[in-house]
Amino acid sequence: MQVRANDARESELQILMSGSCIPALAGNGEARKLEGMSFIRASSFLFFLCTAAACSDGPNDGISGGAGGGGSGPGPARCGGVVRAANLDAGDWDRRFTIAGLTGHDGFAPAVHDFAREPDGSLIAAGRFQWHEGKAVPPLMRFRDGAWEPARTTWELPAPLDGFSAIAIGESGDLALATNDTFDERDGEIWLDDGSGLQSIGAFKGQVRSLAWFAGRLWAAGLFQLDGATPIEGLATWDGTSWSAAPGGALQGSAYELLVDGDTLFVGGTFTEVGGIPVANIASYDGAAWTPLDFADAQIIYALARTPSGALYAGGVFGDFMKASGMARWSGTEWQTLGGGLAQHQTRGVVTDLVAHGEIVDATGCFTTAGGTPGEPGAIPSHGVVRWNGNAWQSLDEGTRGVVAPWYQPMICGDEGPTAIWDVPQQRLAHDGQRLFAGGLFPGIDGVLSQSLAVHDGSGWVAQGKSGIGIGGSLELIAAGGETCEVYGVGSFTHVAGAPVTTHVVHFNGEGWDVLDDSLPSDGDVWCPALDVGAEGQVAVGCVVFPPNGGPFGRVLLREGNTLVQVAVEGLDPVWGLAWAPDGVLWIAGGGTSGYLARLDGDKLTLVEQGFDGPVHHLGVAAANDIIVTGNFAKVGAVEASRIARWDGEAWSPLGDGLPGQVLAFERDGTTVYVSTYEEGNGAYLLGAFDGTSWRELATPEAGLTPQTYFSFNAILAIDGGLILAGTAELDDDSGRGVLVYRDGTLRALGGGVGAIGVTGAAVMADAVWVSGTIAEAGFGEKRVPSIGVARYQLAP
Repeated sequence: MQVRANDARESELQILMSGSCIPALAGNGEARKLEGMSFIRASSFLFFLCTAAACSDGPNDGISGGAGGGGSGPGPARCGGVVRAANLDAGDWDRRFTIAGLTGHDGFAPAVHDFAREPDGSLIAAGRFQWHEGKAVPPLMRFRDGAWEPARTTWELPAPLDGFSAIAIGESGDLALATNDTFDERDGEIWLDDGSGLQSIGAFKGQVRSLAWFAGRLWAAGLFQLDGATPIEGLATWDGTSWSAAPGGALQGSAYELLVDGDTLFVGGTFTEVGGIPVANIASYDGAAWTPLDFADAQIIYALARTPSGALYAGGVFGDFMKASGMARWSGTEWQTLGGGLAQHQTRGVVTDLVAHGEIVDATGCFTTAGGTPGEPGAIPSHGVVRWNGNAWQSLDEGTRGVVAPWYQPMICGDEGPTAIWDVPQQRLAHDGQRLFAGGLFPGIDGVLSQSLAVHDGSGWVAQGKSGIGIGGSLELIAAGGETCEVYGVGSFTHVAGAPVTTHVVHFNGEGWDVLDDSLPSDGDVWCPALDVGAEGQVAVGCVVFPPNGGPFGRVLLREGNTLVQVAVEGLDPVWGLAWAPDGVLWIAGGGTSGYLARLDGDKLTLVEQGFDGPVHHLGVAAANDIIVTGNFAKVGAVEASRIARWDGEAWSPLGDGLPGQVLAFERDGTTVYVSTYEEGNGAYLLGAFDGTSWRELATPEAGLTPQTYFSFNAILAIDGGLILAGTAELDDDSGRGVLVYRDGTLRALGGGVGAIGVTGAAVMADAVWVSGTIAEAGFGEKRVPSIGVARYQLAP
């Protein structure tokens, strides 16, 4: 699935929220539209650049007693009964929320970086991942008898958390591995098991892309410098005792691909010399001499494949930027672009790997069409993987069905520089004679959710492993309510429990998810930032619709049976927040350059206030004459009220001196109001509390949390004796992050915390705490579990 910039939508969001926190793509900063999806909530796989830091306008002693202190009497009754902070220490994270494929810790997407065949024909996948079918696995998995299993149960060297970037298996079963390093200055080791156990046989700076056994030696290729008295760069061989440069003379440059075909080794990369002879990027070695297969037009060769008839193919980066290329065939004297080439939209495509089976060659990489750029005669859509049958192209993913997951996936094609190849979503291919295996950082292929690993069985793509009831994407908001404690979630997802969906709201039925139909438009972007469930089980969702033409507007949807039905209200500005009052009235807040507060009685909408000079984002309704709102406003009519104000049924009043920045989370409990705010240059509250007179910061080093500018809470929930806090903050002692509990002036992680790019919402029931966001794991140590797109903490009876 491709991601395109949508600058117009970004501008609209900036105007609407008037300087508030905008979700932005890490490394790019632009709002994005997911091709094949009508609904966008950017944080489903993007970094939130919204942050909060602490400032102190009062004493830093914690509040204790009541619901986080300051409340009168016990905390609010949650769905199913009162939840006590003192009881949260006993519980476990639910293990059911998994997806197919290979998953891992939060942040950078899990990856399969390489494949290798064992002598018995089994296939080994190597990469950076930690989970399969809900079970902890090493970063080395074997496909045997139609299922995946750990390739090793004994590790003489501890399996690295970052896994492996390359693997090779010799004819006698000798195993070679190159350790992976995803971040910072990359370095690693080459490991060997010749039957006596794993041992390190070399250390390097950089990254190894390919390993191969040839002529009794282990060959290593990549962008690296091997440590030693005489450093070796780009291409090295191991003779069982020591490392040396390429026979006949060191390679000048870097090699990325090693292909063994019978008694010939082919080497591809970006180099000008090997074995003492000048070469342009591709050469072959027969065990005695080197032969150049010059590809002077190539910037980098990443992949080589040879068919039984001897046809030799190369893939990588070459040719004019605005012309289809990516894959070429050797004519005997020169390299020729194959079949009109591959294109990434209107630019050249990049091939990262090739695999031949018979006279068929499959390719993977960064491209959207084969046979030319879109619109050229003969060009067909094929996103990231394609087949050449010897005469013509065959699409293996037409790109009409999107797949997302809650990890950060770099938008890298492979032509951005010499290190780019390790971050391309499509990494490697393998074929076992029956099936095509694809590995990479991708969440799935052709509408099939299968993180990092998928198989084409000849008729279509098949997910690898059983899916649990995890979310392909993420739930951004979650709420619980009603007499039977019904749980609902709103988010950006393409799959629920492994099945493709096209709607935006789900309901948990105790065993799995029900997907609610909705009538939101399919021809424009939709963002739904508001969800609430009333005491009688009423469900309301508030959205902002960005039509293809015209300005954005608001929509409110209410549940009727298994459908969300739009309320017949025209001319409503964007909806940012809503809440059910105890009397069953729905209160709505929102706005664009200005803000409003409205109430919905049945189908009658009444605008209570339109005098905010900025949008209203949150609201807490105790009664019609006791409402608190927050937003990016400085005034309500003539009343000075910096970002927070109270309505008593007749007039507005500020809460103390107001707030220094945009409010990211808000909660009220008795006489105490809690907020987390965005740092706008005037200080911020990571966890601010207002006692009716003044504001003070509760997140302090004494409480176990030193505020950082990149910390924030996106949800605050008051419970008996404390608060539940969901966001990005991490405790000072590294004991947990994501979801914290504030009790007796101290912060601690709920169940060891949650591993997520961002935790965006929370809901509390008498028997469980639910959290939503770009979640990948929950818990700590032996109690850590995979939990994809949502997490549930089951309280002990």
